[in-house]
Amino acid sequence: MRIFCLFLLIFIWGCQSIPTTYKKSSFLTPSPQSRFKDLSVPENFVYLPSKSFIFEHGKTRVGILKYTGKSNPEALINFLKTHMQKQGWKLKNIIEGGTSFLSFEKEKEVCLINIDFIGRKILLTFSIFPQEEKKPLTQSHKSE
Repeated sequence: MRIFCLFLLIFIWGCQSIPTTYKKSSFLTPSPQSRFKDLSVPENFVYLPSKSFIFEHGKTRVGILKYTGKSNPEALINFLKTHMQKQGWKLKNIIEGGTSFLSFEKEKEVCLINIDFIGRKILLTFSIFPQEEKKPLTQSHKSE
């Protein structure tokens, strides 16, 4: 009986140290090691260079930057909205669901952010590319 009680006590004590859910912290801090200064990535996300691509020439930059980490989905989306706007990006569109998408524009660039929730991990993908120049509409038919 003592062995059973001892085993039960150890089992209960050990289960208390196992987290039942991951942190629901709504406070994320930006990483100082982001590949581009104006793209905000939470510091607990790890850059995946083997799955990423970057091309820079002068002021033109094109890239697909992939990061992985853990976060509360709402906290991550709020982090991206807030910190991207602090870096001068304007939020254009957002789609939230099993996979979430955020679209930002800045000067002559577009940044699409794809958030894939894979189990307890998140795959965060930034796609950055030049914005297509907007041409003024011209009248194709002249009135008679």
